[in-house]
Amino acid sequence: MPYKTLFKTGICAVIICLLASCAGLKSAQLTAVEKYTVVTKGVSAIPPDMYSRVYQLRSQTQTLQLSGVIATNEMAQESINALSSDLQDKLKFLDMVDSFAYAYRIVGNYADLVHCLISESYLKNFTKNKNEWQHNFDGLVTTYNAACVNRIPQSTQIPSSVGSIAANIINEMGAAKIKYLQKKYLRNAISTARSPFEGICDDFLNTDIPKIQKELTSLPVFIDENFKDFLNNERAYENKQGNNPYNYYKYYLPIYLNWQVQLRELNELISKLQVCIRSLRESYGILDDYVNEANPSRQIPPAIVQLETNYDGLVNTIAKFGDARERLFKITY
Repeated sequence: MPYKTLFKTGICAVIICLLASCAGLKSAQLTAVEKYTVVTKGVSAIPPDMYSRVYQLRSQTQTLQLSGVIATNEMAQESINALSSDLQDKLKFLDMVDSFAYAYRIVGNYADLVHCLISESYLKNFTKNKNEWQHNFDGLVTTYNAACVNRIPQSTQIPSSVGSIAANIINEMGAAKIKYLQKKYLRNAISTARSPFEGICDDFLNTDIPKIQKELTSLPVFIDENFKDFLNNERAYENKQGNNPYNYYKYYLPIYLNWQVQLRELNELISKLQVCIRSLRESYGILDDYVNEANPSRQIPPAIVQLETNYDGLVNTIAKFGDARERLFKITY
């Protein structure tokens, strides 16, 4: 008799677990997921842009310095060789930025997919381009996984389970109602992506940020040396022509000022972005646990609230750059 009771109890527990896994999410859980996906989508576009801005600053100083060298160089072939070498450096960088960007584009696209399980209007718009989304997403994952082995240290590849659940959702999208999709896929979609998402955040925090910070530390001297070399070459060229170098300097000095402003912005941006991505990383597990609770609190987890606050700080920092730059240039010229 006790064994029968134990057996029945076990069966009931299994059934309860299955029912809990199939139950719809509560309003607070859906709100937490929506907040998280909106922030994730917004943040995903920033790291690739920041990589580009850092290298753009370095590249611009090299190009200006190179223009001064060519202006005073009488050997045309040497100038061509220098230009060719500079082009190869730029192309290498663009390839590197693309390899970095794949991870964040995957994160942003996946956030779109999860978001469409929350909002009827978002689902409707997403469904219109679902085939294009899947083709793009699959291509990004393939390219990213191939690039992972070339990173130092190696990055964790996106597992096939992420692509499988994405394909399943896409397959049923348009034929099933959002509540059905939520019950069947939302919790699993969040849990399945947890490990690769946290890995991408870890790569940024532990590998990419130190590299960018090292680059930013060396940039002030690099900029000054290149600009000083340019000024010396321009002075030599203009003196040789019997011209006053001032006529050229007045156009190039604002460029130097702009570089200094960009340096200041990038240092502030990397600090805010680091805080935001660490918050994304730390709150993913909390979100995963929260959406799997059968009787969740009506209060959004504090980590998700803090994530929103950190993201607002990041967005406001970016927004103020334009105004600050405009004010600076107004009082300078």
